[in-house]
Amino acid sequence: MQKATGKYFYHALKVDHDICIGCTHCIKACPTEAIRVKNGKAVIAANKCVDCGECFRVCPVRAIYIKQDDFAELSKYKYRIALVPAVFISQFAEGIRTSQIYACLKKLGFTHIYEVEHGVGVMIELMNNYMLDNEAKKPFISAFCPAVVRLIQVRFPSLVKNIIHLKAPLDVASITILERLTDAGINKEEIGTFYITPCAAKIAAVKSPVENITSSISGVINIDFLYNKVQQMLAKENTPIDPINHSLSGRDIMWSLSGGESQNFSGNCFAVDGIRNVINFLERIENEEIESDGIIEMRVCDQSCAGGVLNPNNRFVAVNKVKKRADYLDSKLDGRSCFLPTFSQDFNNRVKSLMSIEEIKPRSILKLDDNLQKALKMVENINKTKAILPGTDCGACGAPTCSALAEDITRENAKLEDCIFLSSECDRCAETLERIWNYKNKNK
Repeated sequence: MQKATGKYFYHALKVDHDICIGCTHCIKACPTEAIRVKNGKAVIAANKCVDCGECFRVCPVRAIYIKQDDFAELSKYKYRIALVPAVFISQFAEGIRTSQIYACLKKLGFTHIYEVEHGVGVMIELMNNYMLDNEAKKPFISAFCPAVVRLIQVRFPSLVKNIIHLKAPLDVASITILERLTDAGINKEEIGTFYITPCAAKIAAVKSPVENITSSISGVINIDFLYNKVQQMLAKENTPIDPINHSLSGRDIMWSLSGGESQNFSGNCFAVDGIRNVINFLERIENEEIESDGIIEMRVCDQSCAGGVLNPNNRFVAVNKVKKRADYLDSKLDGRSCFLPTFSQDFNNRVKSLMSIEEIKPRSILKLDDNLQKALKMVENINKTKAILPGTDCGACGAPTCSALAEDITRENAKLEDCIFLSSECDRCAETLERIWNYKNKNK
């Protein structure tokens, strides 16, 4: 079990300083300006990072990596559940059956395989009820993407109230499988649930859940790591195909794709993907330019979870495969309702009772000081410093923009002479370059 702890978020994104070359790719890509270059190496500010993975995506030398749990952790548990997202199945080539992938996962040590989209039916009901009971909180922003939730907390704190205070289908699936096994008489301490993740944000969300929430997930394993293991097994032998009794529908596995969530709700709904598009849309919501009485679905990755930074397959190919599988699953329903009851009403009510998020707090990176008078003075100093700086946003100072450098200077995390354009002498300029970029060492 993972408990929410600490003042700041847990972060899955790490920097290997032995590999980092101190380029500006990551500082330019970060949507919250959380990265600086110090002594020639990238440094991530814990209170600003939202684990969107854009820095990981653009790093040319793979110095930024995503830390997963040790695969050996599985051995600690007698019952080992793989929580599999639909996009994991879509990473494999045409002709590879879902049952083959499941068989490989069992050979790798998992005792149970459960697709997280089994929780979608419960989520639709819970979200509809939430919107009916909280009309004053429109527009409603989905909490599915943890990077979006964190982005709102740190950059758009006024919109925290608009986030639907419910966990994601991943949590429904995890809670459901745990409840089923414990109802069967299995000791909860013997059960380990491991989520196979397409992105860093979901690792961070498991390790550092929203305030006052405990995650029911024991560990997280990166999709690319597990994909490579399964792929090697498929290449070596003709894995036997075990029959699978699917209760999934096409609607369920489409949930993780862009538009797959919003299409299940009435009203004026929106589906926004891609970090820059999400930021632009949040700015419009904040400025009250967007009217919506339905769901606003936001995903920081292009094409949603199919575009997760840990997915080895091309996102458009993955989307196509998910859609084909959705059509196949719907054809198996043969006209039956996709809302087939799987468990008793008492069991479902028990699961639903564990799905609420009581509190989501803003963690604004814009806050300069608790003392209002001091904060206003700092704003004045930032504006004065910005007026002095050239406004070229070259990144040579180790900050992404002149505005970011102005704030760093005001917070006493940088100096005015860090701007090479303001250095009065060439030797002073060289000193600045050495201090920020370790310039001399690079040329030895």
